[in-house]
Amino acid sequence: MRAPHLAGVGDFAAGTTLAVGAAVLFAAGSVLQHRALSSGGPERGIDLRALARRPVWLAGQATTISGSLVQVAALALAPVSIVQPLLAGALVIALGIRAVRDRCLPGGGELLGALCTVGGLALFLSAARPASGRADHLPAPVVVLSVVAGVGLLVALAARTRGGPVSAVTCGVCGGIAAGCAAVLISAAFKAAGRAPHAVTSGLFWLLVAAAIAVAATAQFGSQLAYSRGALAWSLPALTVLDPLAAIPAARLLLGERLEPGHAAIWTPAALIAVAGVVLLARTGSSCRRPLIPRPGAAESADVRAGERSARDGQG
Repeated sequence: MRAPHLAGVGDFAAGTTLAVGAAVLFAAGSVLQHRALSSGGPERGIDLRALARRPVWLAGQATTISGSLVQVAALALAPVSIVQPLLAGALVIALGIRAVRDRCLPGGGELLGALCTVGGLALFLSAARPASGRADHLPAPVVVLSVVAGVGLLVALAARTRGGPVSAVTCGVCGGIAAGCAAVLISAAFKAAGRAPHAVTSGLFWLLVAAAIAVAATAQFGSQLAYSRGALAWSLPALTVLDPLAAIPAARLLLGERLEPGHAAIWTPAALIAVAGVVLLARTGSSCRRPLIPRPGAAESADVRAGERSARDGQG
């Protein structure tokens, strides 16, 4: 019989497909939310109360919630170590959606970020061959409660930081860690349901469900804090990167999921390449710099600005 950690993406086709579907929904939600945020200025924090009155932002939130539901279904069919890294690909999909919507060619930095993200993820998943742990490997109740308390403390401490880039990154890191832990607890709840003859009578199952809901709510609060404390260029990379970086080791400790240890020399740098790609994509602005169809008046405006600069230089 093949060892559990020698499985891979091919053994979890349904869960992998759902994870990709969740990434598409997250990407669409991200594009809608970025569109709503674009009028607030890139360097200011986000006024969440004002956003709640914008239909575009609400549509983005609804799409993101739909993605979360599909993600939950994916976690029922595939290991955390497959689902959470694939969700980082939402940034690449969002880049494609924006390019089609705005009729705009991606810049060099965006293309490099997309290449690193896709290539790094593909190499990581093929070399690491993530697999589910043993069916009887579930976290003890005291461990589950410790995770809930630890995540809550992290986000509470982050909430005490003041606004600015450091605060945005700090809240993003804590929100990403919380999101990764929530995914692990959701996966653990599915494992407990499959193990117990009657899940509704299993105390551990209901503890895991309650813990997953609490940590997921904490993660959402942490992400909104990150958005409100500074520009997306600071908060989004932290949120996106720390989710899988926290989920994979947590799944190893709490669920017994494993990556192929003999290929660590391949999947470790692959993961770092994917992280670099995610950071590049997350820090890329949503403004179009290479339009396929020039906007009316763009050339005239450029000529006017050039003329003004020449006049100023002549006066100097």
